[in-house]
Amino acid sequence: MIVVDNTPGEPAVERLAAAVGARYVIEPREGLSRARNTGGRAARGGIVAYIDDDAVAEPAWLRRHAAALEDPSLGATSGRILPTSLKTEASRSYAAAGGEDLGEVPFVVDAATPGWFERANFGGVGIGCNMAFRRALFDSGWGFRESLGAGALIPGEEHYAFFTLIRAGHAVAYVPDAVVHHDYPTTEAELRDRRFWILRGAAAYMLMLLVEEPEFRRTTLRYMLEAAHGTRRAWRRGEIAERLGSRRQLLAAAAAGVPLYAWAQLSARGGFSPPPLPAAGVLEGRERSDTS
Repeated sequence: MIVVDNTPGEPAVERLAAAVGARYVIEPREGLSRARNTGGRAARGGIVAYIDDDAVAEPAWLRRHAAALEDPSLGATSGRILPTSLKTEASRSYAAAGGEDLGEVPFVVDAATPGWFERANFGGVGIGCNMAFRRALFDSGWGFRESLGAGALIPGEEHYAFFTLIRAGHAVAYVPDAVVHHDYPTTEAELRDRRFWILRGAAAYMLMLLVEEPEFRRTTLRYMLEAAHGTRRAWRRGEIAERLGSRRQLLAAAAAGVPLYAWAQLSARGGFSPPPLPAAGVLEGRERSDTS
């Protein structure tokens, strides 16, 4: 197990990591994607699995990911995320809107899957607090886009990671037996803030796709228009589907998302240009059974 401290280093955290047998690694540059990349490159096993610090994994969680990744066609897996509690109206509302749970049915998404682009980019493949990747990807120079994720203004680093993998010819499997429990909003204020954060981040993320992924510009525009009209996706769970807010809230989030993307570009000082990703076949035959 690896604990990445996204600070210049804290002795108390280092001692806590040592007490549970974890390796302590410092990544002083702020940003979730930077921390994830540092952890992935420091790992020694064949699989790098990620979980948030506020999530709790079920005992078989890591074994389920490892078993699925015995399939050499897969570059990554995601798992099921269940709420820690549904005791409040806010948490139940979040769950009814789809929450973070992709359901009980396993599936695989690759470039031949209808609608794979929108599934990968808009939450239909997996969520960041429960996912696993082959370490060989990090060895080859691949990594999370460091201008995305907590600490970098725009969320969605896991979605962009899935997108880049599938575009390069890899498949990603959803493994519902690999379960973690994660906190949902417990108050109406938390729910309201979460909804706005999701909507604003989605607006900035979609603008990024429009600007930087011209091959998929028409697909992105179509998704944006259909989402604004509340068009349901067969792959998306929940009663509310795309509509996490009123039309007024959608417009407010979109207005906030545009300057957010512009500011993220300035902050990135030229942006992040990931190196070419190896084709899926390049990773076959490498070590797959170890975990980190």
